Amino acid sequence: MRCVFLFMLALGFGAGLARPAVAQEPEETTPVGPTAGEARGSDGTSTVLFEKETLYHYIRVTENGSIRRLQFRRSGGEYEESAINIAQPLQFELRYYRLMLAAFAHQPAPKSILLVGLGGGTLPMAIHHYFPEASIDNVELDPDVAAAAKDFFGFKEDDRMKVYVRDGRVQVRRFLRAKRKYDIIFLDAFRGGYIPYHLTTKEYAEDLKELLTADGIVVSNLQPGFESYHYHRRTLAAVFPNQWSYGTRGNVVVVSSLSPNPPGKAALLATSRRLQEEKKFTVDLPEIVEEGGMRDDYERNGPILTDDYAPTDVLRSIPRD
Repeated sequence: MRCVFLFMLALGFGAGLARPAVAQEPEETTPVGPTAGEARGSDGTSTVLFEKETLYHYIRVTENGSIRRLQFRRSGGEYEESAINIAQPLQFELRYYRLMLAAFAHQPAPKSILLVGLGGGTLPMAIHHYFPEASIDNVELDPDVAAAAKDFFGFKEDDRMKVYVRDGRVQVRRFLRAKRKYDIIFLDAFRGGYIPYHLTTKEYAEDLKELLTADGIVVSNLQPGFESYHYHRRTLAAVFPNQWSYGTRGNVVVVSSLSPNPPGKAALLATSRRLQEEKKFTVDLPEIVEEGGMRDDYERNGPILTDDYAPTDVLRSIPRD
């Protein structure tokens, strides 16, 4: 409870410490889509707390009631990158946050965790609450996004929570040189609706593989319904022999591993039930695990993404049933 209290306290102070580079009063705006995380309905007006054109994005922080959102604008649309209920920060507002917790059925006692893509920092702060002994490294390309996470979403660094402001691939290479190892690597780096190409390739996946502990896993947030999804899945499969998927629409979270003896459904359910009892997740982890599994939910035959061929922004625009 102490961690939740500090988290909520930070949110209260964060709004007061906001440091917009473009000075302006909050304005009333009507929520729009589409979103990078998932679509949301229009439920009135939102107050713009902060917006800025950064080196990499046009970012906006909005608030509607107790819900605060981080959005990237691209091609005239608002893409939702993060959201938090500032009154109840552990009540996930985006569905894929819940799916991401499936990782812990596969790796229930992580000592070291890496997240590529910080956004508002909602997910790492929740993980920090549930697994306070784990060391959590976060990588974020845009310094203004990292600042917004601290100023508006309650993200805080401490001796077990760090953020590295750097390109995700460059920082992974630095971690490799430092011989870092991680039990879980979360991949959630979007740039206005698509994942930057150099964070999708087989060569990048091979670097991630080298960062994993013997029983480590890679957890990817992907979006079905487009040709790019099948390329992403095939590319991961070219490096990691085991893949489980959770979710069927909006977002699919893929858990990949190298284990020669991957756990079966019964073992994953048993672990999820034990963790649910122990951690008191605000989501139903056994239900998430029950609905997922090693499913045949992508086209297995076809090309993969490499450093020489990764047109992810184009593939993301090609609809596919």
